[in-house]
Amino acid sequence: METTRPQSRKSLWVSGGWYLLAALPVGLGILTGVLSILAAMMLFADAPEWMLRLMAGIALVFSGYGMGRFAGFRRRRKGWRCGLFCGLFLWAVLTLASLIWLHTAGSSVRLLCLCGGGVWGGISGVNAPHRKPPR
Repeated sequence: METTRPQSRKSLWVSGGWYLLAALPVGLGILTGVLSILAAMMLFADAPEWMLRLMAGIALVFSGYGMGRFAGFRRRRKGWRCGLFCGLFLWAVLTLASLIWLHTAGSSVRLLCLCGGGVWGGISGVNAPHRKPPR
């Protein structure tokens, strides 16, 4: 007699786009931390506007990278696509918040910074060494 084994439950990282919600606090936390450091530096020195824009762009790249790396490390496959979706999702959240509070959508450079950092982080997260190999 042949028995059928029940399907194993898929994890959060494999099924659908739920991994984006799990990785979102990482990206927002890194962005908040880097912007807090930027605000603390501004207490001691007055910087021109171009320098503030440069540091804000670097903060966006780091937050996209952190979110993409976290999701890519946990998901272990399709790193560039995972990172791209992380960057797009973080951009959508930040644009929605900007529309609510500032009544402006921002620029396309924000999208480029977040997606570029997300792709970079997703690829490096998938290729990072794991202590326990996948089953």
